[in-house]
Amino acid sequence: MRSGSWLLFPCLFFICSNPVAGQIEDFGPSKFFYYTPGTVHVPYLAKKKDGDVGIGYNLGSKSTAFEARAVYSPIRYGAVMFNYYRSGSKSIRTGDKAGTNYQFADISFGVYQEKKGGSASIFAGVGQGKLYNNYGADKFSRFTVRRWFLQPSIAYQGYNYRTGLALRLSRLYYPKGVSSYDIIGRELATIQKIEKDAPFFLPEVGFFGSINMRAIIISVNITTIFPDTDNLNFSRFNVGLMIHYALGTIAGDREKKRSEEPVN
Repeated sequence: MRSGSWLLFPCLFFICSNPVAGQIEDFGPSKFFYYTPGTVHVPYLAKKKDGDVGIGYNLGSKSTAFEARAVYSPIRYGAVMFNYYRSGSKSIRTGDKAGTNYQFADISFGVYQEKKGGSASIFAGVGQGKLYNNYGADKFSRFTVRRWFLQPSIAYQGYNYRTGLALRLSRLYYPKGVSSYDIIGRELATIQKIEKDAPFFLPEVGFFGSINMRAIIISVNITTIFPDTDNLNFSRFNVGLMIHYALGTIAGDREKKRSEEPVN
């Protein structure tokens, strides 16, 4: 027997008798997450028919995602906003790949007021999505995630730029959930904490800056959850890049064209 090989048997005994030590995912930061705020979108609305639609890429502390957003003012001082977030491939849900798959959509209704080159708004809404964690070795957890929120925000517009800040006050629920019976270690502790402590109150802060090229807007968005949520394995910090199509600019051009047409 080689020198030092006698250590192998006590190590194997320790790993087999201590399941937590045998879980590779328990060493270092977890690569799975149980919620991410995505982008807190800050709308700029000044008049009826203002709004935009956009798509983008979001990079989080534990996630990468596709995002879509739309906001529109059908009436003066009133608007509706829609957001969609998708992270993780379908192969995670089919069991072919370890990781987190998360899809979430929300809708909100709000009021706004323009003031000296700025726009203040407040939106209230609800969103719901599905989160699936595949830990490998046929171990998984699956949750329905629901968020009620109130979002005050303020935005400013310059000659060719926009910037703004929003605070989304979220109430996060997990109304449904199921997981494998043999999950152990950190992931089990996280699931148990969610089951015990939910719902959660989460202040989420969003900031954006953009370059405006008439109807096209390119924005960088930064979002974070204000309190520390490391013990919940949330993907707290997100940076997004999005390209928008400004509906208000197009509507304004059409109205201007109509007003310049000669009256018969």
